[in-house]
Amino acid sequence: MLKLNKKDNFIWVCDTSQNTGEGQLARLFLNKEKIKINKYSQHKIDNKTLLHKYVLPFVGIFLCWINFFKKKQIYYINYLPLWNFLIFLLLPPKTIIGPITGGANFKFSFIRKYIFPILYLISQIIIHFRYNYIYFSTSLLKKNLLYFIKKKAHFNYVLKAIKKKNIIKKKNIDFLIYYRNHENKK
Repeated sequence: MLKLNKKDNFIWVCDTSQNTGEGQLARLFLNKEKIKINKYSQHKIDNKTLLHKYVLPFVGIFLCWINFFKKKQIYYINYLPLWNFLIFLLLPPKTIIGPITGGANFKFSFIRKYIFPILYLISQIIIHFRYNYIYFSTSLLKKNLLYFIKKKAHFNYVLKAIKKKNIIKKKNIDFLIYYRNHENKK
């Protein structure tokens, strides 16, 4: 769990909706880390536009810097793909970042096969020197990480949402296999 300061917080979240993975991950992070929201910024833009995922995070970085100079604890919660090293580089010092996402595997994508590994490396170097708490939403990126990042990283943050229930149900199926060939999740 994160050690929280007593001073005011500024939390940047692009998406907290319940029907998107990023929104659910942000809500999980805020709840599990017991982050009390004193100052909070969330912007609603249609999440099907390029603005939502690729421009709005940089608006958030700008607002984070403004609040950093006001001596507030900064949290940058979602839209943190490992390939986007600019986010990690441009955030103010001592920013607490939410879970890092990514890891989709496309067989025939030139960018993901040749460009992303370079971007991952740049991001890891920045993350290593700038952040103490490194959370990954899943373990899909583990194979792409350097040793020193794996050593201080916490994986499968999304599994914190799973709650164990002690309900015994009578089952009429002994064994079930669900198979779906998903383009992103191989």
